[in-house]
Amino acid sequence: MKLRVLLSGLFIVLILTGCSSDSGSGSNAGEDGEISGEITVAAWNLAADSLSETAENFMEEYPDATVTIEYTTSDYNSIIPPLTAGRGAPDIVQVQQRDFPNFMEVFDGQFIDITDRLGDRKSEFAEVAMNLVEKEDTVYAMPWDIGPVGMYYRKDMFEDAGIDPNEITTWDKYIEAGQKLQSELDGVKMSSHSLTNDDIAETYRMLMNQLGGQYYDENGNIQLVREENIQAMDMFKKMVDADLFLQAPTWDDRIRAFSNNQIATVLFPVWYAGTIKTQASDQQGLWGLMPMPAFTEGGPNQSHSGGSVLAISSQTENEALAWEFLEYTLMTNEGQDVQMEYGLFPSWQPYYETEKFSEEDEFFEIALSEFFGELSTDIPPIDYGSHFLDVNSAMADAIGEVVIDGKDIEAALRDAEKKVSNETGLEIAN
Repeated sequence: MKLRVLLSGLFIVLILTGCSSDSGSGSNAGEDGEISGEITVAAWNLAADSLSETAENFMEEYPDATVTIEYTTSDYNSIIPPLTAGRGAPDIVQVQQRDFPNFMEVFDGQFIDITDRLGDRKSEFAEVAMNLVEKEDTVYAMPWDIGPVGMYYRKDMFEDAGIDPNEITTWDKYIEAGQKLQSELDGVKMSSHSLTNDDIAETYRMLMNQLGGQYYDENGNIQLVREENIQAMDMFKKMVDADLFLQAPTWDDRIRAFSNNQIATVLFPVWYAGTIKTQASDQQGLWGLMPMPAFTEGGPNQSHSGGSVLAISSQTENEALAWEFLEYTLMTNEGQDVQMEYGLFPSWQPYYETEKFSEEDEFFEIALSEFFGELSTDIPPIDYGSHFLDVNSAMADAIGEVVIDGKDIEAALRDAEKKVSNETGLEIAN
């Protein structure tokens, strides 16, 4: 079931059941300053791995506290029902940055206001991340990581195919290189992708952001028919038509694709470095990094994708402990050291001044932070809005119609505008 449908249907239940609840007053930081009690944190994949290590370190420092990491899936199937019912939710939940504005609207009252706890330290976080956790000047979650995008590539495969990565400066050259590589190396595709579910929009979204595309006009009306959006979809179609992608419907399929030496490149943000390192540890030294190719020589080549937030559920009975864990994880050098080990590029900017931040990564043989830092200086801002789940679903349908069925791009985007308008009540921009 699509998340958009889940949220829409459960929103009705939320209204009928009155899901808001008082934040628990269970003490975990008493008058003597002791930190104690128990909390559960829900997260997925690599993010959950990083939190597991962080929790171990935190509990060593605070032996009277117990932090349990609950491994969930990124579709929120185990998170939405308890948020809707108003009971049974984890104390802290991971939500993708782009989804959190929608969560704040649909699950109003289900996240703790941390504005006063943050105080002046709010300015320590990157604005692009902080903007997505605020509603009417109130902060409801802690920004975690941000996702500047780069191109991961197999150095050995490029060398065997006679390809110089420094010459792949545009997407047209990327397509040419992919066709050459696939003709030279049996059983290897240039990359992998899902073309059968909403994940079809992933690469398109990075291309769109690279060009400065948007989903809305300046008045908040839906506006998908834009030159940048059309260019992005046209380029994605060129890649599909060039047969560059190994079909990989799920996250795990895409992991198997690179770990089994079936693909030569991965277009993804900085946080994917941790996935490659942990899932293909035997490939150390084989992976290189280059910037996103541009649409034209010297054109914009920066984009942002992914990134998550950590929010304290208003159902918690251990708010003080939950806050202490968030503060330790995301606002101390010790906590961020762990995040960097897993490729989670911090939105907490004081960490950028530490020696650890600039260390060379042994797996990739470069300083990841410096490489991706250079790719985060001019990322075009993008407004996901509180209806992103509806927009993304409509866009995924439109992309499928274009790249698989051959539908005209502008017609597909106009139909997507109508679909979003019908489902959200948003006006379509003139």
